[in-house]
Amino acid sequence: MFGLQFPVASGRCTRGAFMTLLNVRQNFQEELSCDFILVIDTEGLRAPELASLGDSNEHDNELATLVVGLSDISLVNMAMENTTEMKDILQIVVHAFLRMKQIKKKANCQFVHQNVSDVSAHDKITRENKLLLEQLDEMTEIAAKMENNDDVTQFSEIIDYDIERDNWYISGLWHGVPPMASI
Repeated sequence: MFGLQFPVASGRCTRGAFMTLLNVRQNFQEELSCDFILVIDTEGLRAPELASLGDSNEHDNELATLVVGLSDISLVNMAMENTTEMKDILQIVVHAFLRMKQIKKKANCQFVHQNVSDVSAHDKITRENKLLLEQLDEMTEIAAKMENNDDVTQFSEIIDYDIERDNWYISGLWHGVPPMASI
């Protein structure tokens, strides 16, 4: 998404977080009110090759909480096709935002749907957004029970979320097959 390549171990995933500081172009510094953007990548959340480790779930929740806590904006990459994997990652994200709400940190979450074939298909996108919100509400209820917080039942109670404003659809950026493909 940012044209960065973080190191990976054998296989597709790293374990932990990698960070890179990006210079903001002079003409955008005033508009963004910053000189640099720190990009933190959490490759490896719910990675199949790491699932056999006993503390994998707790590690993923702690890592997501750390990254969301450090971030002004969290981008959730929705490029995956597997709905079970997506639900697992959404649950991790919801846990992190629930913990931010407990410490009264205002969180901002944007969902980026990559490799969308037709970004102009408004009806399809509207249905997908509603389905995503239903899944987020479901994950919120589960996460709230796990955190012993029965007061929260909807994702919009954790963060200010708008299905029209906080979902972005972009077509494929790669020419070829990643990781060797060019952008």
